[in-house]
Amino acid sequence: MQAIITKFLPPTNVRGSRYKASCERGSLTVDADHALNAEENHRAVCDLLCAKFDAENAAKYGSKAKIWGKPKAGGQIPSGEHVFCFIPERVYRRAGK
Repeated sequence: MQAIITKFLPPTNVRGSRYKASCERGSLTVDADHALNAEENHRAVCDLLCAKFDAENAAKYGSKAKIWGKPKAGGQIPSGEHVFCFIPERVYRRAGK
């Protein structure tokens, strides 16, 4: 699995505020959802990128497994970006989730 980095893209003269999620496999940029706060927008774009990868796997390989939908932990780093990492299942189960 790969770490996913999300960042806020401020508005320009042409586009409104956006959030971008990226990792080694690819990236996705979406318009900000103003009903959500900043942290929720970061998590939402991360989840959308993971859903995109699961859909690509299903189309290309016929895979029904949602390997990109596994639990993730995330937080902000000093650059202002957010990083999301997958939690190993054994750790997640041990926590009682």
